Amino acid sequence: MILVDRWIGISEYLKEKQYASVDELMEKFQLSRSTVRRTLIAMEEKNLLKRVRGGAEIVDNEEESLPTNFRDIFNEKKEEKIKIAQKAAELIKDNDVIFIDSGSTCYYMIDNIKAKNITVVTNGILHIQKLMAMGINTYILGGYAKPEKNLIIGEDIVKKISSMNFDKAFLGTMGIDSRSGFTTMMLEDGEVKKAVIKSSDLCYILADTSKFNVRKFYTYGDFSQATIITNSKVEFEDEKAKIIY
Repeated sequence: MILVDRWIGISEYLKEKQYASVDELMEKFQLSRSTVRRTLIAMEEKNLLKRVRGGAEIVDNEEESLPTNFRDIFNEKKEEKIKIAQKAAELIKDNDVIFIDSGSTCYYMIDNIKAKNITVVTNGILHIQKLMAMGINTYILGGYAKPEKNLIIGEDIVKKISSMNFDKAFLGTMGIDSRSGFTTMMLEDGEVKKAVIKSSDLCYILADTSKFNVRKFYTYGDFSQATIITNSKVEFEDEKAKIIY
């Protein structure tokens, strides 16, 4: 059982049961006592659960369930992100197959999805938990879990995505620059985004206004490949950019 599956499985089980003993988790997930204990310690450090005597219980407050470093990122410009997320979610139609990126704005999309019978592919660890809790058909990309970045990464992910077909894709970004297009700091993240763009009929970049006129290390797409969704008018000099406000 790979790490991300273990974390998701335990999270979902605790949501259903509210509390589970170590022995119960050992039997349910076919894990040794030491593995269960290490897993619970790691998940508690990320505020995904609370360890109690003999087992663990679910964290009731959704915001408290976010790891501390994510909480700061997710709360930064939260109102703007939710506004963008709501607009993006409106673009999803019944029966769509879509990709949702691991970013915080993309995370807020999930609560606003109204379309029926959709399939979502994602590389966001927290996204998977929320999608499954909402009963949305979710495809989990296998790879290495990077909990500190809310990411699943790996060479196999790019290969898998390259063989998939998405009606729509929704990506986050670290920068939008007139010289370099859509940019990020992480090579692995950029390679996944590149593959998603190529596999999508329509691609949307979700970005609050602070991301404009910002250039990061790695370019993963240009303005001909995606439409930007942002929260308000922004000074950005590039007529090639397609922007939805």
